[in-house]
Amino acid sequence: MRNAESLSPAGIGSRGVAMAIDAFVWFTLFFVATFLVATFTGEVVSSSTGVDADLTGTPALVALVLWLGLSVGYHTVLEWRYGKTIGKQLVNVRVARDDGSSLTLGSSLVRNVLRLADFLPLFYAFGVVLIVLSGRNQRLGDRIGNTTVVRT
Repeated sequence: MRNAESLSPAGIGSRGVAMAIDAFVWFTLFFVATFLVATFTGEVVSSSTGVDADLTGTPALVALVLWLGLSVGYHTVLEWRYGKTIGKQLVNVRVARDDGSSLTLGSSLVRNVLRLADFLPLFYAFGVVLIVLSGRNQRLGDRIGNTTVVRT
Protein backbone atom coordinates (compact mmCIF):
# COMPACT_ATOMS: atom_id res chain seq x y z
CA MET A 1 0.00 0.00 0.00
CA ARG A 2 1.27 3.45 -0.89
CA ASN A 3 1.11 6.43 1.37
CA ALA A 4 -1.89 8.58 0.41
CA GLU A 5 0.32 11.69 0.24
CA SER A 6 2.55 10.08 -2.41
CA LEU A 7 -0.37 9.47 -4.77
CA SER A 8 -0.53 11.82 -7.74
CA PRO A 9 -4.06 12.25 -9.13
CA ALA A 10 -4.40 11.37 -12.80
CA GLY A 11 -5.28 14.25 -15.08
CA ILE A 12 -8.48 14.61 -17.04
CA GLY A 13 -6.62 13.81 -20.29
CA SER A 14 -5.29 10.43 -19.22
CA ARG A 15 -8.65 9.57 -17.67
CA GLY A 16 -10.36 10.52 -20.94
CA VAL A 17 -8.02 8.39 -23.02
CA ALA A 18 -8.55 5.43 -20.67
CA MET A 19 -12.31 5.91 -20.97
CA ALA A 20 -12.09 6.05 -24.77
CA ILE A 21 -10.13 2.78 -24.82
CA ASP A 22 -12.65 1.18 -22.46
CA ALA A 23 -15.42 2.35 -24.82
CA PHE A 24 -14.27 -0.37 -27.22
CA VAL A 25 -14.98 -2.90 -24.47
CA TRP A 26 -18.41 -1.28 -23.89
CA PHE A 27 -19.26 -1.61 -27.60
CA THR A 28 -18.22 -5.26 -27.54
CA LEU A 29 -20.40 -5.85 -24.46
CA PHE A 30 -23.27 -4.09 -26.24
CA PHE A 31 -23.07 -6.55 -29.13
CA VAL A 32 -22.79 -9.48 -26.73
CA ALA A 33 -25.89 -8.34 -24.80
CA THR A 34 -27.87 -7.60 -27.97
CA PHE A 35 -27.10 -10.89 -29.69
CA LEU A 36 -27.57 -12.89 -26.51
CA VAL A 37 -31.09 -11.50 -26.03
CA ALA A 38 -31.82 -11.78 -29.76
CA THR A 39 -30.75 -15.42 -29.74
CA PHE A 40 -33.09 -16.23 -26.84
CA THR A 41 -36.00 -14.32 -28.38
CA GLY A 42 -35.49 -15.69 -31.87
CA GLU A 43 -34.79 -12.27 -33.35
CA VAL A 44 -31.46 -13.09 -34.98
CA VAL A 45 -31.66 -12.86 -38.75
CA SER A 46 -29.03 -14.51 -40.94
CA SER A 47 -28.62 -13.61 -44.58
CA SER A 48 -25.94 -13.82 -47.23
CA THR A 49 -24.75 -10.36 -46.13
CA GLY A 50 -24.35 -11.22 -42.44
CA VAL A 51 -26.15 -11.62 -39.16
CA ASP A 52 -28.46 -8.99 -37.68
CA ALA A 53 -30.45 -8.53 -34.49
CA ASP A 54 -33.31 -6.03 -34.57
CA LEU A 55 -34.67 -5.73 -31.04
CA THR A 56 -37.65 -3.59 -30.08
CA GLY A 57 -39.84 -3.26 -27.02
CA THR A 58 -39.16 -5.52 -24.04
CA PRO A 59 -36.30 -7.47 -25.65
CA ALA A 60 -34.53 -4.20 -26.43
CA LEU A 61 -35.01 -3.04 -22.83
CA VAL A 62 -33.68 -6.36 -21.51
CA ALA A 63 -30.62 -6.06 -23.78
CA LEU A 64 -30.03 -2.49 -22.57
CA VAL A 65 -30.24 -3.50 -18.90
CA LEU A 66 -27.97 -6.49 -19.54
CA TRP A 67 -25.45 -4.25 -21.33
CA LEU A 68 -25.47 -1.73 -18.48
CA GLY A 69 -24.94 -4.56 -15.99
CA LEU A 70 -22.07 -6.02 -18.01
CA SER A 71 -20.45 -2.60 -18.43
CA VAL A 72 -20.70 -1.71 -14.74
CA GLY A 73 -19.51 -5.23 -13.92
CA TYR A 74 -16.49 -4.87 -16.21
CA HIS A 75 -15.31 -1.76 -14.39
CA THR A 76 -16.30 -2.97 -10.94
CA VAL A 77 -14.55 -6.34 -11.08
CA LEU A 78 -11.36 -5.20 -12.82
CA GLU A 79 -10.91 -2.15 -10.58
CA TRP A 80 -11.66 -4.17 -7.46
CA ARG A 81 -9.29 -7.01 -8.33
CA TYR A 82 -6.53 -5.15 -10.23
CA GLY A 83 -7.10 -1.44 -9.60
CA LYS A 84 -7.50 -0.79 -13.31
CA THR A 85 -9.41 -1.57 -16.46
CA ILE A 86 -7.76 -2.27 -19.81
CA GLY A 87 -7.89 1.45 -20.64
CA LYS A 88 -6.36 2.47 -17.33
CA GLN A 89 -3.62 -0.16 -17.76
CA LEU A 90 -2.70 1.23 -21.19
CA VAL A 91 -2.41 4.84 -19.93
CA ASN A 92 -0.68 3.93 -16.65
CA VAL A 93 -3.30 4.98 -14.14
CA ARG A 94 -5.13 3.03 -11.47
CA VAL A 95 -7.92 3.53 -8.96
CA ALA A 96 -7.08 3.64 -5.26
CA ARG A 97 -9.04 4.40 -2.13
CA ASP A 98 -8.43 7.87 -0.72
CA ASP A 99 -5.96 6.40 1.80
CA GLY A 100 -3.95 4.76 -1.02
CA SER A 101 -5.18 1.22 -0.38
CA SER A 102 -6.80 -1.11 -2.91
CA LEU A 103 -10.49 -0.82 -3.61
CA THR A 104 -12.99 -3.00 -1.82
CA LEU A 105 -15.77 -4.58 -3.83
CA GLY A 106 -18.16 -2.06 -2.26
CA SER A 107 -16.11 1.02 -3.11
CA SER A 108 -15.60 -0.22 -6.65
CA LEU A 109 -19.31 -0.92 -7.07
CA VAL A 110 -20.30 2.52 -5.73
CA ARG A 111 -17.92 4.43 -8.02
CA ASN A 112 -19.02 2.43 -11.04
CA VAL A 113 -22.77 2.53 -10.48
CA LEU A 114 -22.40 6.30 -10.17
CA ARG A 115 -20.56 6.29 -13.51
CA LEU A 116 -24.06 6.29 -15.01
CA ALA A 117 -24.79 9.67 -13.34
CA ASP A 118 -21.40 11.06 -14.41
CA PHE A 119 -22.20 10.02 -17.98
CA LEU A 120 -25.26 12.26 -18.08
CA PRO A 121 -26.42 14.60 -19.49
CA LEU A 122 -23.95 14.80 -22.38
CA PHE A 123 -21.42 11.97 -22.48
CA TYR A 124 -19.58 12.59 -19.21
CA ALA A 125 -20.18 16.37 -19.17
CA PHE A 126 -21.25 16.21 -15.50
CA GLY A 127 -18.27 14.01 -14.60
CA VAL A 128 -15.83 16.29 -16.42
CA VAL A 129 -17.17 19.38 -14.63
CA LEU A 130 -16.79 17.62 -11.26
CA ILE A 131 -13.24 16.53 -12.10
CA VAL A 132 -12.26 20.07 -13.10
CA LEU A 133 -13.78 21.51 -9.91
CA SER A 134 -12.13 18.91 -7.66
CA GLY A 135 -8.71 19.43 -6.14
CA ARG A 136 -8.06 15.69 -6.55
CA ASN A 137 -9.65 15.24 -10.00
CA GLN A 138 -12.57 13.23 -8.64
CA ARG A 139 -15.89 12.66 -10.37
CA LEU A 140 -19.08 11.96 -8.40
CA GLY A 141 -18.38 8.21 -8.22
CA ASP A 142 -14.91 8.87 -6.82
CA ARG A 143 -16.17 11.31 -4.23
CA ILE A 144 -18.91 9.05 -2.89
CA GLY A 145 -16.83 5.87 -3.22
CA ASN A 146 -13.83 7.53 -1.51
CA THR A 147 -11.58 6.72 -4.46
CA THR A 148 -9.10 8.56 -6.67
CA VAL A 149 -7.65 7.74 -10.06
CA VAL A 150 -3.88 8.06 -9.71
CA ARG A 151 -0.80 7.82 -11.90
CA THR A 152 1.22 4.62 -11.62
